[in-house]
Amino acid sequence: MAQSGAGKNGQGRSGGSGAGQGGGKAAPKGKSGASGRQSVAAARRSSPGNNRTQLIIGGIAIVVIIAIVVFGVVLNRQQTATQADGYGGSTQSVATASADGVVTVTKPGSTPKATIDVYEDAMCPACAELERQFGQQIAQQIDNGNLTVNYHMVDFLNRLSPSGDYSTRAAGALLCVAQDSGTQPGVYMALHSALFDSANQPEENGSTDLSNQQLADLAKTAGATEQAQTCISSGTNTQAAAAAAATFMTNLGTITGGRAGTPTVVHNGAPVTLNTDWLSTLVA
Repeated sequence: MAQSGAGKNGQGRSGGSGAGQGGGKAAPKGKSGASGRQSVAAARRSSPGNNRTQLIIGGIAIVVIIAIVVFGVVLNRQQTATQADGYGGSTQSVATASADGVVTVTKPGSTPKATIDVYEDAMCPACAELERQFGQQIAQQIDNGNLTVNYHMVDFLNRLSPSGDYSTRAAGALLCVAQDSGTQPGVYMALHSALFDSANQPEENGSTDLSNQQLADLAKTAGATEQAQTCISSGTNTQAAAAAAATFMTNLGTITGGRAGTPTVVHNGAPVTLNTDWLSTLVA
């Protein structure tokens, strides 16, 4: 009986052992199934079709980026393009200086469609950009009799010139030409353009600017008379230009609500937004 009982117990242990072995075999099967599913997922991820889709999406993204960049470049070129490029300088305009230093440029005998007031500083880089982009178009519209321009030269950028008074002296040079050579067609406008040419305009906080004699030489190249050249080289109008500039800055502050800056173009008492077609719109 005891042996028999011992046998049953032995069978129980054997059965337990069998069950344990069976469970041990089932575990590898489970791991194998998970590994298989991972392999399938990996295969899907690395399948040629999926890679092709990723390449297509990547290619589309690159094309879109290129299109945006190209559009931006084209738009920038349009917005900064030189208007009336190739026209050159004015050949029909004359200039007259008023007692308060405003220089009016127009075509004699014309009835302009628009009159604008332009506030500039000879040291101002943005004014040079205005001249580069719209100077020829302004000259063209004056010569066509469509436009009159009142120039107000200010000098708040004197502090950035090596001499400390370049803006005032350049404004004085323009006054000399308007007074002594203003009846000569195109001369005032020629000097005005020359002052803003990159070959002549001093850099802000630069090491040098133009002397009075150099300003007189520019006026000579523009076609000014000897009398105008002497007026410039001697600095005759420097004080008058300084007084006029102070008044112009006060007026500009009133027009702009205290945000005076250059260049500012004014039409009918209000600042003009300088987009690519601002002048074409005014003279239309």
